[in-house]
Amino acid sequence: MKKVGLVAIGSYVPERTLTNSDLEQMVETTDEWISSRTGIKERRIAPEGVHASDLAVKAAADCLARTPYRPQLLVASTSSAEKTCPYQASIIGQRLNLTNLAAFDLNAACSGLVYALAVAWSLMRTEGYDHALVTAGEKITRFVDYTDRATCVLFGDAGAALMLSTAEPEHELLAVELGADPAGADLVVMGGPGDQFYFRQDGKNVFKFAVEKMGELIDRLKTRLDVKENDPYYVIPHQANSRILEAVARNKSIPRERIISNIAKYGNTSSASIGLALKEAWEEKRFKKGDLLFLIGFGGGLSWAAAALRW
Repeated sequence: MKKVGLVAIGSYVPERTLTNSDLEQMVETTDEWISSRTGIKERRIAPEGVHASDLAVKAAADCLARTPYRPQLLVASTSSAEKTCPYQASIIGQRLNLTNLAAFDLNAACSGLVYALAVAWSLMRTEGYDHALVTAGEKITRFVDYTDRATCVLFGDAGAALMLSTAEPEHELLAVELGADPAGADLVVMGGPGDQFYFRQDGKNVFKFAVEKMGELIDRLKTRLDVKENDPYYVIPHQANSRILEAVARNKSIPRERIISNIAKYGNTSSASIGLALKEAWEEKRFKKGDLLFLIGFGGGLSWAAAALRW
């Protein structure tokens, strides 16, 4: 089968910054309370009239500007689409004048970007696509109840986009792991009728699930790729809570600098978060040729997804 690799990445965040100090004026909370429990200091908020698709379009445009390739396949991850139809991938295609391609949406909550990568990778290997664009556009703040101090401090809005290609795939995608535990479906709820519209979660059980599942996925990828005990690797996880990342680093004896995190600046941006973190680390030249990168998502559903890249 053809090798498939990551050749470009783009992102977009809205201009407005909502800081912890701002939230102190809105709800009964403090910067210390938020920082110590989540690691978040600020987040970006899309204004009224700017939708999840707008964020995805800007991220996709950023990505396409960094590569000469044009997609034959577009998989758009979102759990906060403003419309049922046209779906987000169709809107992205229209706005960016993309033609003659297959395009569809995918929703696996915060695991969505890695799910979308896995689906695109599989279709490229089996159906002959040479270039695929994977996007994540999320405006989760439209579902945030700003009177609920337990959840309103968590979320920001963002877009991310990645281009996969079989042409000179320097950063090769090596393996994926996908899964879900529908028994936990009611632990994270958002966007439903009545009192289910605003985001709600069972924080304690979701935290436990995330720590355990991240550890399992790291072990699974290490086994599949025959990574030895002292072989270095980086983890680029979903940016949900810094305490989750600290617990995983401690449990798996991973040096903290090898877990990539920018949650302090952006909060939880759902399926866009891994793309945001990966792009920043790429631009900061955090990785050298040959490094292993583990992209790990987890979220509502309860869903999980992991992908391994060789840099």
